Amino acid sequence: MPEDHHRRTDAVIEPPYLDGLDDLDIDGVRAKHEECLAVETEVSYVRRLAQARIDIVEAELDRRASGGTFTDLMARLPQILADDTPRPAPASSRLPRHLGPAPDIQWRRGLEHLIADATLVNLPTLSEEELTTTLTQLRELEHQVSVTRRALHRVIDSIEANLAERLKVEHA
Repeated sequence: MPEDHHRRTDAVIEPPYLDGLDDLDIDGVRAKHEECLAVETEVSYVRRLAQARIDIVEAELDRRASGGTFTDLMARLPQILADDTPRPAPASSRLPRHLGPAPDIQWRRGLEHLIADATLVNLPTLSEEELTTTLTQLRELEHQVSVTRRALHRVIDSIEANLAERLKVEHA
């Protein structure tokens, strides 16, 4: 993946990306669709890493407030990381075509160091202020990535509508 991955993501979510979509042959439209799906997988991966770290840092703050031990926190990790949020209805969910991002993903939009640094390893030694600052930054990262992801979904939806229309005309 190019070092300037964020430029690729920005290019995909900017309006000019869809310009001329109707003029492309179906393989060109499918190529754009595939590119968007790959970018969306990477964005979703960064979002989930941020969410997991938010959950762990919140659990560490709770542990400290309740007087628990670090061993208690470690024992709760499977529960902390379990995704028990309600699932969207199948009709409104997206099935991933890519199970994971490219192995060489390199995000450089600003706060991604938070998902690649040693914060989790150093949890016991961080001050409450450092944890609170980290939590605030992680929430900002998650928000930024969620906004980008929603924009990607709009682009993907437009491309999929174009493909569906082409297939409808082709089979009519």
